[in-house]
Amino acid sequence: MKSVTFSDFGGAHKISISERPDPVLQAGEVIVQVIASSINPTDQDFLNGIRVPDDLPPPYTAGMDFSGRVISVADDVTNVVPGQTVIGVAKPRSARGGAQSEKIRVPAASVAAIAPDVDLVAAASVPMNALTALLALDHLRLDPGQTLLVTGATGMLGGLTVQFAKRAGLRVLANASESDRRLVSQLGANEVLPRNKGLEDAIRATAPEGLDGVMDGALISKDLAHLVRDGGRIVSPRAVYRIDDPRLDVGYVAVTSGVEDTDKISLIARLLERGELTPRLADGGVFDFSKALNAYLMAAAGGYRGRVVLTFGT
Repeated sequence: MKSVTFSDFGGAHKISISERPDPVLQAGEVIVQVIASSINPTDQDFLNGIRVPDDLPPPYTAGMDFSGRVISVADDVTNVVPGQTVIGVAKPRSARGGAQSEKIRVPAASVAAIAPDVDLVAAASVPMNALTALLALDHLRLDPGQTLLVTGATGMLGGLTVQFAKRAGLRVLANASESDRRLVSQLGANEVLPRNKGLEDAIRATAPEGLDGVMDGALISKDLAHLVRDGGRIVSPRAVYRIDDPRLDVGYVAVTSGVEDTDKISLIARLLERGELTPRLADGGVFDFSKALNAYLMAAAGGYRGRVVLTFGT
């Protein structure tokens, strides 16, 4: 089989298309023929040698999000059967490797069946960020009617958090640029606040008693912590700062802790089937995997909304 691989770190130009052995099925696993896999910031980090276990040998394959079709299942697997279309989440920094290969082996708990009439290329942009959003909301433990601020709402993680939070009955505030106000409103935000200048004043005006929680997709909540009420909660997808405020419950969510949460991955699949989650592909951002270099260069350059996706056929 062919895989998108790299053996040295240092960016997109380290990528090559390599012939690799087919995966060998083990207990509790499934083999999936990959249809599509998106490129996330964590994949670019991997390509640059960030958070790579010392005992993980090259060649490496990135990719957490994927859609595909089940080829085979171990005898002890009951949640999917061969021939079903699925979405799932892989762990690239592990012996199984990432999803950017023609075939992959993953724990059965990391996949969920999805209807074949769903756009499976677009669906591959969703699972990892949707799972992160659900884990973040678990940490925040907010009740219906409470006020949540989502920063970075125009990104994949932020936008999906807005959709899940709205579904949970929360009052959702989100910051965005003027050009993105309509998008964030369509995702479900009750109030769209300025992205930079004026954000603090807007939060005070819309949440005068303080925010109940913050999902900090933009990594700016260190400057907003004083606007969270006593006993409020802040969660971030990356531990890039410390907030030393005894009034608050501050945490960081690692999606790797939930990659075998079948219930959450199944929920994501059901919501995609019903059109209740919004996949977003970057304009001009769908590449055959043979053009992985171009795809990773586009992902690294930024300046787009949605995800760049590699396709591996049907």
